[in-house]
Amino acid sequence: MPTLNDQQGSYIPETDAGVRDWLNNFAAVVASNPAAVGLSAPDAQTLTNLAAAYDAAYVLATNPLTRTTPNINDKDNKRNQAVATFRVFATQIKANLGVSDEVKLALGLHLDDTTHSPIPAPTTTPLLAIIDATAGVHTLRFADEMTPASRAKPPGVIQLQLYAAVGAEPNPDVSDATFVGVYTRQPLQVTWPPQDAGKTATYFARWVTRRGLVGPWSLPVAMQIAFGGPVELQSMAA
Repeated sequence: MPTLNDQQGSYIPETDAGVRDWLNNFAAVVASNPAAVGLSAPDAQTLTNLAAAYDAAYVLATNPLTRTTPNINDKDNKRNQAVATFRVFATQIKANLGVSDEVKLALGLHLDDTTHSPIPAPTTTPLLAIIDATAGVHTLRFADEMTPASRAKPPGVIQLQLYAAVGAEPNPDVSDATFVGVYTRQPLQVTWPPQDAGKTATYFARWVTRRGLVGPWSLPVAMQIAFGGPVELQSMAA
């Protein structure tokens, strides 16, 4: 019997043979005890008749001796009719809290997973790039190390946390960096006061999930803080 973890995608198969088997199984389970799934005996008979009609049409349409265009069209019509009706009853049964999960699985239905697996802490790092420097302002972009050509954040990540260390030289030690801010969009800009002119800002970043879980630190990138026009980018990435 399938388990809850197997319940993915549409519960009705895509192939004609798969549909036939699914319809026959569903009809047989309902017919064995209609009341257990909240249906009546006439409902069960309707399902049995539709499944049998499609089964017979399927046999004619797949037998080389009887595989004619009319028989194929009849098979398709009976499939569509059966699936539409079965889907109505399946939706009704799936929503019925009085029907056990075991019975729903036996019918070939998919159950909704009500247990939400927690999103783990990020395992990848951001790639930082300083794309512009004007008077007291650095403009940065970011990407994930696994998808450097994309601006999308990793699954489960909602923001980028940015730190910076300011000093006379580039500083590769993240423990010396202080919090700058969190960012969800890019490009992002960091503004420095005039008293930092001539110093170097070394940036570090990491991903953050909605629950506040953080990933590993990025490689640092550094640039001088200038107030007299653009300056050259100094990348410390290996």
